[in-house]
Amino acid sequence: MYKVNPSVSLSGPLPPKWTKRQLLVLIWPLIIDQLLIVLMGIIDTFMVASLGEEAVGGVSLVDSINVVLLQAFSFLAAGGAVVCSQFLGKRDNKSASNAARQLVYAVTFLSGLLSAGMLPARSVMLHLIYGHIEQGIMIQAEQYFLFTALSYPFIALSTAGSALYRSMGNSRMGMWISFLVNILNVMGNAFFIFVCGWGVAGAALSTLLSRFVAAVIILALLYCSRKTPLGLRGIFRVHVDGTLIRRILKVGVPNGIEGAIFQVGKLVLSRLVSTFGTAAIAGYAVSNIIMTIGNLPGLAVAAAMLPVVGQCAGAGDNSAAAYYTKRLILFSYAITGILNLAFILFMPVFFGFFTLSPESLRIARLGGLIFCTAAIFIWNFAYCLPYALRAAGDAGYTMLVSTLAMWLVRVGFAHILARFFGLGVICVWISMVCEWLTRGSLFLLRWKSGKWKEKRLV
Repeated sequence: MYKVNPSVSLSGPLPPKWTKRQLLVLIWPLIIDQLLIVLMGIIDTFMVASLGEEAVGGVSLVDSINVVLLQAFSFLAAGGAVVCSQFLGKRDNKSASNAARQLVYAVTFLSGLLSAGMLPARSVMLHLIYGHIEQGIMIQAEQYFLFTALSYPFIALSTAGSALYRSMGNSRMGMWISFLVNILNVMGNAFFIFVCGWGVAGAALSTLLSRFVAAVIILALLYCSRKTPLGLRGIFRVHVDGTLIRRILKVGVPNGIEGAIFQVGKLVLSRLVSTFGTAAIAGYAVSNIIMTIGNLPGLAVAAAMLPVVGQCAGAGDNSAAAYYTKRLILFSYAITGILNLAFILFMPVFFGFFTLSPESLRIARLGGLIFCTAAIFIWNFAYCLPYALRAAGDAGYTMLVSTLAMWLVRVGFAHILARFFGLGVICVWISMVCEWLTRGSLFLLRWKSGKWKEKRLV
């Protein structure tokens, strides 16, 4: 994604120049992609709900585990995309393609290993995390876990393929793949659940097949394309490049650990909320819908930072990296602010779609108001800026800050407020805002210090 300056020598790295149009073309498919991912979960829940409470309970338990496990592969793919973006910034397409192949080898091996380990251990894992589970829910959960564990390699490969396209500035491919997965999943659910009568196993099989098709298509496109600077040609002549894999893991492993630990922290907080009673659980669940949608545009802009800042860092143009980081954060502030301000203004209308008790409604409105207000002012520095640091290769620092902020501030402070001050469910949102402030301040200090400029991946 270069706007070539004729005065620049073609023998060396070319400073990346992203036009406004190129940035918008990169960002808007990412927003739709995020919406499609959320929509897939909503549709799955709706279709499985027809099977009864035990089916819904079993699927919910397994999905909570899968989110933690698959988060690691999403960040590992992002690590590979950062390395590829930096090679593309140096205009070293050969090394970028080699890094892409190494990413595919790495995610195939690691996801296959995880899948093989989860298949025999799924019952133990469920009991270990959730303790005693009713027999009916356990049967449904084990069936669903069986097929979803088999899908891990295909989810990891399709995620990696989308990340590789994003490293080239093409986010539309990932959007179309997500759209395809949604369509196939809905069709598969309808056939396997309602026609074949296979229940939860049918829903899981639909997920497995849709992810398999998505992985095959996106990898085939990367393999066959001759017009893209990055491809997978020669991938079947397996050659493991330890140096490149270490570079990918240098970004991917800290990112994966960070993502997994963050999701575990959210599970711990959900468990804390469950101690406050039914009204708190319902209000918290509904307010989480606002939280999920409210930061989707910001997450899309954050994902766009990986190829944009990554290419700048690869070209050795730190001033361009700083310029586009500032530009993208300002854009994220604008769209995040508009969306969350709309939520604040129309919150009574939104909550009118839910049948809630007065107490649950009060809790949901309070949580939504706290989230939306904080999202307008401080979310972007806390969750958008670290993507720029990762793109520059400073993943170790983001992992350390994110982990400590999550567990010491959000989780730890929430438990202190609940136990010693008796604040109830509001303690979760107060600690969330404190965590955002902590993260944002430390990431902003790191960025202004310029230490990220000393990191080198390629």
